[in-house]
Amino acid sequence: MPSLRPSGQIRRPSVEEIRSLAAREYINLSEPEAVDLGSLMDGMLVDVDRLDDLPVPGLQVRYQDRDGGYRPSPEEDPYNVFIRKCRVKGADKGRLAGKTVGLKDNIRVAGVPMTNGSRLLADYVPSVDATVAERLLDAGATIVGKLNMDSFGMGGTNETSDFGPVHNPHNIDYSAGGSSGGSGAALAAGEVDIALGVDEGGSARIPASWCGVVGIKPTHGLVPAFGLSYLDHTLDEVCPMARSVQEVALTLEAIAGEDPGDPQWVRGPIQVESYTKALHEDVSGLRLGVVKESMEWDQSEHDVGQAVWEASEKLQARGASVEEVSIPWWPDAWPVLLSILGHSLSAMVESNLEGYWRGGLCDPDWQEAFGKARRVGSDGFPHLLKVWMVMGKYLRREYCSVYFSKAQNLRHAMTQKLDELFEAYDVLITPTTPLKAVKLTPSSRTGSWEGRGSIEMNRNTCPLNVTGFPALSVPCGFGANGLPIGLQLIARRFRESLLFRVAAQVERGQEA
Repeated sequence: MPSLRPSGQIRRPSVEEIRSLAAREYINLSEPEAVDLGSLMDGMLVDVDRLDDLPVPGLQVRYQDRDGGYRPSPEEDPYNVFIRKCRVKGADKGRLAGKTVGLKDNIRVAGVPMTNGSRLLADYVPSVDATVAERLLDAGATIVGKLNMDSFGMGGTNETSDFGPVHNPHNIDYSAGGSSGGSGAALAAGEVDIALGVDEGGSARIPASWCGVVGIKPTHGLVPAFGLSYLDHTLDEVCPMARSVQEVALTLEAIAGEDPGDPQWVRGPIQVESYTKALHEDVSGLRLGVVKESMEWDQSEHDVGQAVWEASEKLQARGASVEEVSIPWWPDAWPVLLSILGHSLSAMVESNLEGYWRGGLCDPDWQEAFGKARRVGSDGFPHLLKVWMVMGKYLRREYCSVYFSKAQNLRHAMTQKLDELFEAYDVLITPTTPLKAVKLTPSSRTGSWEGRGSIEMNRNTCPLNVTGFPALSVPCGFGANGLPIGLQLIARRFRESLLFRVAAQVERGQEA
């Protein structure tokens, strides 16, 4: 295998390699044609070689008080929420001064290993901070841990983690949700004050719901994504999570806003507000719609729907109008997300998890680390990632990527229809998940898949990843087996303040 190197002259391909590469693109080259093509390539690569001689601006790590930490023992970490305990001290003052924070282990912190939930990358140590990590430190927080997650984000129950599943602190026999399971469980167990999850189809809101904490998927583009392990730049979302609505609002204030390094392409100005101000406003006069289809899944549980309606009725008693609303396309959002991610995630892997067709900054060191691990250890990828990789290549090659375009056009139509619905309603309401936390499989082994993809936990969350609208999960009660139930609030793009306004009233209704 040719050596991989971050700098130095690019090795020129042989004639045989050129013919083989061309054949993969349906181009049949004779040997003389391959020699001629190689000569043209050589002239171009002379210019590409120059990149190794040009000064590349480096990113500065501003906070130097860092302890890379250690992997805690089961006795120290009974719910298995940490992949690594660490300590990175932020500014002495700020809105998050004194707060401890845990980050899902696909968010970079310089000097602290980042595994992505996989032992294939257990030795990778970032040299840069993700934008959100730096902003948390700017606000005075202390980062105390990297949190457990499904391997490469591939799962919704945290059972695919190479470090073992996270246990739900409300009932240890049950899942904490995924893929940001460590983020939800660390909060429920009181291990951290604030956590960050990452959400491409529900991966932060599902653990928030199943662990009985608050989590928000902001409007796509509101929170910078530089420094993540990406799946799709149109779907990746960093999500603040905490035990209270107030702490989530405070965290969003700290991390939201424009960033030149952000890979997301977002049209128009980024609208940032003082979200904590909305916590003191009532809901009188607000028009709320409970989405009918969100409670009609095969796996919808009666106590979940009942808790959501009871919370909605309490909002009505506080002056809001509440009625049921039908969104016929709601069940179709999952096939759309599946088609988009099926194409784009496969291409993301081929880019070694930085992606093309993007804005912002890249991290070549991460690309090289993942690229080397991929070449020698792809057999160790989680089962679902292998499915995405093979299916995406198949759909691109055999069906000319037509199913991506069909899904993208449907995505556009769904976004328009949801915009139109917000002419009649201020906030939409659904169960965050149709069902409460599922039991961990008795035979669950480290990194296993166990066919858990059939669970409908993400059916009410994925429509908001497809359309980019903000959605917040707030606890609204408990059901069977002492397990929490989450209510999801949805608003127009950049109307997070409205979500916090309603969520604060839901929270007060639970305390009454």
